[in-house]
Amino acid sequence: MNKLTYIFSFFLLSISLYSCDLTQNIEVDLPEYESEIFVESYLQPGLPFSVVMTRTVGYFDDLQLIYVEDAVVSVTYNNQTDTLTPLELPLNTPGLELLLDTALINSFREFLGDAIYLYGSLTPVPTLYDSPFVLNVTTADGVQLSATTIIPRPVEFEDPVIRFNDEERALILTRFQDNADTKDYYRRILAVREQDIIENEDGTVDTVWVSDEEQDFIVDDELTNGEIQVFGTTFDYSRGDTLIQTIYSVTGDYADFITTRDAAIGASLSPFGQPARLKSNIEGGQGIFTGQSRSELVTIIE
Repeated sequence: MNKLTYIFSFFLLSISLYSCDLTQNIEVDLPEYESEIFVESYLQPGLPFSVVMTRTVGYFDDLQLIYVEDAVVSVTYNNQTDTLTPLELPLNTPGLELLLDTALINSFREFLGDAIYLYGSLTPVPTLYDSPFVLNVTTADGVQLSATTIIPRPVEFEDPVIRFNDEERALILTRFQDNADTKDYYRRILAVREQDIIENEDGTVDTVWVSDEEQDFIVDDELTNGEIQVFGTTFDYSRGDTLIQTIYSVTGDYADFITTRDAAIGASLSPFGQPARLKSNIEGGQGIFTGQSRSELVTIIE
């Protein structure tokens, strides 16, 4: 069979297949979904201990938030153990956003309801850098979960560098020394604080301060271990602007969790996305138990 005959035969085969009714319904028996416990807890020196636990739901189930209640939750550190108490806090509780990584809290307010159920303590997280903190959980139905983390040391900022271009627009460079003896991970957040004028219905005006977040990402020191770490901006700012720069020293577990969480969210929203497996440090469940320290630098462009 020569090349022309082969192509023509393939074309006829394609036409014949196309003309056939190949539509067929296929039923696939999926295994019953087994719910897991999802844990989220962020330790930051000076803030209270807090742990949120929910049960995961299947992809085809109704989206809902099922809190794990009546569990025994404790955190052990420095040869002492704190038992956490169940609390139900309104979502507008001052400081709640500092206890949890709730960047998407407004997007999911419909499912969160009016309050959040957590396990907490009035005892503030102690300033114990590089020392182990151990989480232990026993649920009412006997499920046991555990995790271990540390709190990395905070960074110390050097004086920021501000440069102007010919159009009097400014950029800012933020610098700090990386520790050459450790593998370090950083979460960088940059926000711009501006005044906003609000006109009321009665004709009066109010001036409020608002902060717009412009950068939020996680990096490690793999390529810059032991060197001065530099974070910068483009020429986007004017004299009088207030920049709030925050560096969280985070753990590798947290970096893996956030990276795979974002990948999983992206995959679930795309019909062509590849399945992504969440990296968790919770034994017996899913989620993250991690320590972090916070350094903040407020700069007014002058």
